[in-house]
Amino acid sequence: MTEYLLIAVWRSPAVSPAGVVAGVVDRWAAEALAGDTVESCTVSFAEDDQGQYAREPDALGLVPNCDALIALGLARAHDLDDVPARDLLHALARRVEVWRVDPHHPKVWDRDWPDGEYAPGVKMVSFMKRAEAITHEQFARHWIERHTPLAVRHHVGLWNYTQSVVRRAFTPGGDAIDGVAELHFRSRPDFVDRFFDSPEGRSVIIADVGRFMARPLPETALMRELPLRTA
Repeated sequence: MTEYLLIAVWRSPAVSPAGVVAGVVDRWAAEALAGDTVESCTVSFAEDDQGQYAREPDALGLVPNCDALIALGLARAHDLDDVPARDLLHALARRVEVWRVDPHHPKVWDRDWPDGEYAPGVKMVSFMKRAEAITHEQFARHWIERHTPLAVRHHVGLWNYTQSVVRRAFTPGGDAIDGVAELHFRSRPDFVDRFFDSPEGRSVIIADVGRFMARPLPETALMRELPLRTA
């Protein structure tokens, strides 16, 4: 039975955004996929233009937006030792977070490109923290059961939607995260102009998000997705 990990990477000051892409695709993935434990692997990288999620860089030129997100399906994902070639990721990063997750796919695209080619469009990757008054289990139930139909209805340009509920944080900083949402739009204009179906739909979504989620975290990023191995 496949088990799933999400790995988020924030680059080191010594590594450029292009260096993150090269380090993950050319070095980390080459080693990770050579083994026999990885059943699926998709990597995503921050867009140069973060749009509404752009943050002011600090003195080192760094922003809080996530630089890379790796989704792994593994034969075994019990602890950090099951992350393949993780030393190569740490060599790129000032911060790495790893979560074991249960992914849900309420909206799935019709994929027409092979592994090794970037998906069209852009996706918003949101790191989610539950509202203070509810438990993790209540957060997950509301997100999956109540919010999903609203999101599919009112995010009219949504092309692909993945909800990853955190089962366990493998790294200490990951304890603050209850879920990771990936909202994929087939084009940048779809993201900009068709994120909501109407002002009323926007109000419905905002009101519902406030019932189960704290304010969005600054790690949110716009990304491009690159499938490397799909089941």
